[in-house]
Amino acid sequence: MAKRGRAALTICSTAFITLGRAQASALGFPKLPIAVIQHPFGLRTRDEVRGMAGQCADEVVRLVSGGAAK
Repeated sequence: MAKRGRAALTICSTAFITLGRAQASALGFPKLPIAVIQHPFGLRTRDEVRGMAGQCADEVVRLVSGGAAK
């Protein structure tokens, strides 16, 4: 998508952020924005996951709008 002039990003949990950045670089996108969600999330309650998703969605909007990664 970024090659076509469209906004692009990926989402990684904290456990995989290093791998996500390495993969983005290996694929030629070293500055690909990455939204980060806390890990693990599989054992959390639905309400906790909803809260995490809301925070992540806010970060996605910020990154797609041109905001800097945290």
